[in-house]
Amino acid sequence: MMKLVLVDDQALVQQGVATLLEMSGAFKVVATLESGQSLKDWLGEHPSGCDLVLLDFHMPGQDGIETLKSLKPALRTPVVFLSTFADAALSREARRNGASGWLAKSVEISELVSALQAVATGEQVFPALSHHPQDWDLSAREFEVARCLVAGMTNQQIADQCCLSLGTVKNYTSNLFSKLEVANRAQAIASLRERGIS
Repeated sequence: MMKLVLVDDQALVQQGVATLLEMSGAFKVVATLESGQSLKDWLGEHPSGCDLVLLDFHMPGQDGIETLKSLKPALRTPVVFLSTFADAALSREARRNGASGWLAKSVEISELVSALQAVATGEQVFPALSHHPQDWDLSAREFEVARCLVAGMTNQQIADQCCLSLGTVKNYTSNLFSKLEVANRAQAIASLRERGIS
């Protein structure tokens, strides 16, 4: 039976996922944690205490990818993201930083169990990337700015939302326009929606 650590700031999600994984008979959930910092602390105290980490992306303080960056390359345990966002750009960013998988929270428990078992044997599981073969890459921060753009926010609102300076937001939007090969905001929003960002 594989030992798994589950990191999610939503208690209900934590409890539900942990219960379902244990009921599958394939996993023992050895810790449920609510932040990246608590994961780092736990791993410091239990350096070989688990076989797999299941990590949320959107958490207070430090998101999942930032947490992963701070743990690698010292961390040898496979890390799989379980997130609300089933996005190719975030999947690529996670994979580039050493994650073994990225799964949407909407998956069936049987799919989750199969994916985690595959990861435990050394496979990588990134379903979103199989649907987006084109080489289109956004960083986690660019993805966040892109979501704000699609929501209709102004640069100032994006700056406030993402805790960035106005100049930095303008740089991000300019980079996005280049990557999307568009000339203006309206075209960028349409292109982002076509790519499934909402």
